[in-house]
Amino acid sequence: MTKSAEPTSKAIKEPKPRRARPGWRVWIRRLMFAGVLVGVATVGVGFVLLNSVEIPDPTRTIKTTSFVCTAEVSDGACTPSNSVAQFSQGGNNRVLVNLDEVSPHLINAVVAAEDRSFFTHGGVDPWGIARALYRDLRGSASRQGGSTITQQYVKQVYLTADRTPERKLKEAAIAIKLERKLSKPEILERYLNEVYLGRGAIGVEAASRAYFDKDAKDLDIAESAYLAGLIRAPKYADEPSDPDNPQEAKEAKRRRQTVLDAMVEEQYITAEQAADAASQEWAGHVLEQAPATAGPVVRSGFSAVGGRYIIEWVRTQLRDMPNVGEKALLEQGLRVYLTIDPRLQLAAHGSTVGVLNQPDDPASALVSVDDSGRIVAMIGGQNFDASQVNYALGAAGGGTGRQAGSTFKPIALAEYVAQGHSVKSNFWGPKLWVFPKLNDGKDWEVKNYDDKEFAETTVEQATWQSANTIYAQMMLKITPEKFAAMAARLGITAPVKPVPAAVLGTADVSVLDMATAYSTFANSGTLKPPYIIRRVEAADGSVLYDVAADPAKQPTPEAIPVPVAETVNSVLSGVIGQPVGSGHRAQLRTKAAGKTGTTSDYRDAWFAGYTCRITTVVWMGYDNKPGEPPRYMDKVHGKEVTGGSLPADIWRSFMATATEGARGCSFKPVDAGLTIDPPDPAYAPTTTTIPAAPIPGAPVDGVPAPETSVPVTVSPPG
Repeated sequence: MTKSAEPTSKAIKEPKPRRARPGWRVWIRRLMFAGVLVGVATVGVGFVLLNSVEIPDPTRTIKTTSFVCTAEVSDGACTPSNSVAQFSQGGNNRVLVNLDEVSPHLINAVVAAEDRSFFTHGGVDPWGIARALYRDLRGSASRQGGSTITQQYVKQVYLTADRTPERKLKEAAIAIKLERKLSKPEILERYLNEVYLGRGAIGVEAASRAYFDKDAKDLDIAESAYLAGLIRAPKYADEPSDPDNPQEAKEAKRRRQTVLDAMVEEQYITAEQAADAASQEWAGHVLEQAPATAGPVVRSGFSAVGGRYIIEWVRTQLRDMPNVGEKALLEQGLRVYLTIDPRLQLAAHGSTVGVLNQPDDPASALVSVDDSGRIVAMIGGQNFDASQVNYALGAAGGGTGRQAGSTFKPIALAEYVAQGHSVKSNFWGPKLWVFPKLNDGKDWEVKNYDDKEFAETTVEQATWQSANTIYAQMMLKITPEKFAAMAARLGITAPVKPVPAAVLGTADVSVLDMATAYSTFANSGTLKPPYIIRRVEAADGSVLYDVAADPAKQPTPEAIPVPVAETVNSVLSGVIGQPVGSGHRAQLRTKAAGKTGTTSDYRDAWFAGYTCRITTVVWMGYDNKPGEPPRYMDKVHGKEVTGGSLPADIWRSFMATATEGARGCSFKPVDAGLTIDPPDPAYAPTTTTIPAAPIPGAPVDGVPAPETSVPVTVSPPG
């Protein structure tokens, strides 16, 4: 029997054992190793490039924000914290600060979040690259990028944002060279002034203002962690203005927590401090984002009291200054000092809205000038968003000016006295006179307000009661040409046609012009051109503009003779002080002088008045736009508006604050006129047709005046 073959161990093939797949930890180690190799290789190539790459010129110029400050800020002291407005290029805001002007908390937060080895590496940190990769893979809360702060600065200032190997190698080489040229504090300072943090803020000082409305040196731990968390992607880490967007709020909070964790790991703060910072809610902590604007940014407090009208006017003046210009204003970090007094600006706004407190009320404007020509308060309108026309400036503010009404009568009064006539002179004042062919060839009708009839009345009394028919006679006596010349001498820049009707305020003028003219009376005949910009400084403190050196802003002594100005002051003080005065509602505790003005159909109403130290003019009226039916102030708060009503109320309210604690003025009775003119019997109100006073050689709308008397038709009294 044959035996079967026994299987041997050699005949049996054992299965080949499988190699175990590497676990995730092994992959992490491999990736870390690969990251280190990449980092080392990058640095190695970077060192090779050191001999061939130089630090280039910056790819963009440093454009810094200009700031505007009001009168309480002294020269050389205008800062972001005390400014009322700022100008910048393209809505980007940048304010350069020194490193010692940055909160230590913010410095620690940025270093912990962006480059923990900043103070020890030489510009490039390969271990930082590996560490960042490791933390990202682990999903660590305190993530960190691989680029150093120096590399980030190099990319922002010297290179483009292209993601190419060549650009990255250049970045490394330039970073190493920059570290050899500058100290660590210098690099960190430059970086903090260059980093973009959202909301148009470039640099930590601008960002501190945009997010917390405080200086960078005053940031606390929570605020510092918030800003540091914005560096990587500000758009996604900004606390949302929309409370219904929880995703943005979640990301903002996560970024802040990441930075706080990094600060704890680096022992900049304790765990307890981090927990306290993390517990801060967004409400009351981060400002809401302001709406984007193409123009200047005006701080909310100043904007609320009419500041946007002021700043827009300031912008146009700076743009046209030879040593300034728009480019410097937007890019070169200027400091602009205004004459506006914040206390009086607040009072001007409060006085206006206190009187005009209904939605359909007319517009109003106010200009207040002190005895040096400084504009201390200005109201250009009530709603800048609805209308950018600055009613205080007339044509210069985008409007047309408005008729001045009887506030122009003191111009005739000044010329009348300058020609030697006494304010004790007498005139008849019937309620209506018709002067044939004195209105551009047509009849010139002159009526007194409310059909008042004045018997034999002095010029002084006629001024107090604003008698139109008496001032019409005075105009014919002084001649329209001399009247127009006197207006210019007083500071009226708007054209005044030399026609008889000009005495009743038919010329379109600005509130600023009227304030200038009345301040010439207040300054005893010296014209002091008003100004709102007193000084402009460059970023280095050098002076670009000083009003003291501006020839156009220098006073003109005795623009009108002192006795003439003092006589006008004496007469106009009765407009307010006398019971029959049209402006008696404007009485103050101190003596003041002024004049009311109301135009036909209640279209415009004015009150212009002054003490010897401050002059204020108020205008009211509707904005009658082309193509729309005109509106008149015949039913405002149920009443007809005259210069002695609501405008006088606004004036009195403001001037009560403006004159508080100030030394009063006397305005003693003065009469510089030598000749007392008796009333002409031919003008007696019982006459129906009388000869008009001749106007020797004075043209009327280009037509020479007749050498003989012109008959005048006078309505009989009644």
